[in-house]
Amino acid sequence: MARAVLFGTPVSPGIAIGSIRFMHDTRPSDKRRIGPDEIATEQEALRSAAASVRAALETTMRGVPEELAEYRDVIAAQMELARDPKLLDAALARIEHKQICASWALDHTVEELCTLFRGMDDPYLRDRAQDIRAVGLRLRECLAGAKPRRGGNGPSLLAAEDLSPADVMELDLNGVLGILTAEGGPTSHTAILSRGLHIPALVGVTGLLDTAHEDDRIIVDGLGGCVLFGPDEGDLALYTARRDEYTAWESHTRLTAHWPAEMCDGVRVDVQANLESPEELDSLAECGADGVGLYRTEFAYLRGDLPTEEELFKEYAAVTAKAAPSRVVFRTLDAGADKMLRSQAALKEPNPALGLRGIRFCLRHQGIFRTQLRALLRAGVTGNVALLLPMISGLAEVQGVRRILQELRQELQAQNLAHAPDLPLGIMVETPAAVLVCDALARECDFFSIGTNDLIHYLMAIDRNNRHVSYLHEPLHPAVVRSLKRVIDAAHREGIGVSVCGELASDPCGLALLLGMGVDAVSAAPRFVPGMKHMIRQLNAETCVELAHSVLMSTDVMASKRMVREKLHQSLGPELAFHTTSLSSHNQP
Repeated sequence: MARAVLFGTPVSPGIAIGSIRFMHDTRPSDKRRIGPDEIATEQEALRSAAASVRAALETTMRGVPEELAEYRDVIAAQMELARDPKLLDAALARIEHKQICASWALDHTVEELCTLFRGMDDPYLRDRAQDIRAVGLRLRECLAGAKPRRGGNGPSLLAAEDLSPADVMELDLNGVLGILTAEGGPTSHTAILSRGLHIPALVGVTGLLDTAHEDDRIIVDGLGGCVLFGPDEGDLALYTARRDEYTAWESHTRLTAHWPAEMCDGVRVDVQANLESPEELDSLAECGADGVGLYRTEFAYLRGDLPTEEELFKEYAAVTAKAAPSRVVFRTLDAGADKMLRSQAALKEPNPALGLRGIRFCLRHQGIFRTQLRALLRAGVTGNVALLLPMISGLAEVQGVRRILQELRQELQAQNLAHAPDLPLGIMVETPAAVLVCDALARECDFFSIGTNDLIHYLMAIDRNNRHVSYLHEPLHPAVVRSLKRVIDAAHREGIGVSVCGELASDPCGLALLLGMGVDAVSAAPRFVPGMKHMIRQLNAETCVELAHSVLMSTDVMASKRMVREKLHQSLGPELAFHTTSLSSHNQP
């Protein structure tokens, strides 16, 4: 029996067995009271550490390859944090007023700021807590005179409080079998890195730093979401066999990734990829995706100055050319006011999740929006571009965008700039309002894409990142499944296609349910596309329809979960365990 078992969020599937290697020095910080005569010395030590950290980050930033250019901006932001008054001046003041050593003052300040940012509604601002903690770790190491262990010491499992882009750039990945972090979520840098490298990973592992020790023998289960410390011979034999089985299964799904996603009774579904940057297009061909179901355009706007039309056109044209002839669905700028503060004097909002975000922001700041739409119209000459509008809540918003597009086409024609005469226009269905008026919206749109993450968030009136209410994030709640069915049926009555691009699409239970409801396409991160297509080929459309009907009639969420998993096990057998799922049977407060 293992000495201890910890649980976390699986963000990259697979099983890894090996010894722990820590990314950062995990020794407790110095917590020491100081006398008045030591204050100046401790303050100078912190200033010197901040200067050293900034210099190290600058060196790392210069070494970032062009294909990871977006990392430079994150590292630059961390350099600024290392001189930010909210962090540095607050810690310096704490040294003086509390008469405590620099490392103790730093720990207090970092924790205070992280708590503040983690409590914010906006996901972008919540992610700032990651950067603050990353800078804090580097400052703490510098104060202690410790050197981060970036190099490889043979095959091992990497553990850290968190991993920042700078950590990733400095890391020797040779021999990294798996990754564990105490912090982070499904969209963290760690998650993105591990999925891209096919390394099993868990984030948000509760109790990791208190339980783990350097060179501990552990098992990381990136399928079940657990870590076994000190496994016995029985554990090792069991997980070694499971690892080999999963590796063989994954190899098979990649080899068959280009086969069509056609169910046993001939019903075919498109499985598309969600992408965030042009660099990810290489993975599009490898994963066998049927086009790009969601291309997020936000990153170009988070790099300092607002991008120009030519910069956006260059990016979009490169994407469409590489993906051709497959369709690319570009989601227009989905940012709130707080995300734009670096480039736009926008009004701060007390609750950005319910404020000026998505299409609301774009229609208010039409200069920014028109620049993006012009670039997309020009890139659309390849004939494989579609537009997707986020955060739609009513018909007037869609009609307003159509009027703007007509004006822009006239402008481009007058300027003799090549552009698409028309582009398919769809909406993200992710608000309760859009669900309730989906019949009218379907008559105005060319397609629907359901964003299940935000839709569940708003339907259930919860922040799924708030651990006190996260148990209410129930994809099989009657309100959720009935909303999904209402939207799908409304789209089909008007003869338009409907896809799902949220996390529910890559969940095996959610995927089976969506297939039974009649979705035309699903999209997910490229990492999951081969497995999704493989699963679809093992299912029967009639069985999925019956399953969806049973769930729609049910008012018992727990019973629905059991029913879906039992039915899937009949079709997939042991392979069901190779698909990660958030639809656990024990989700409770």
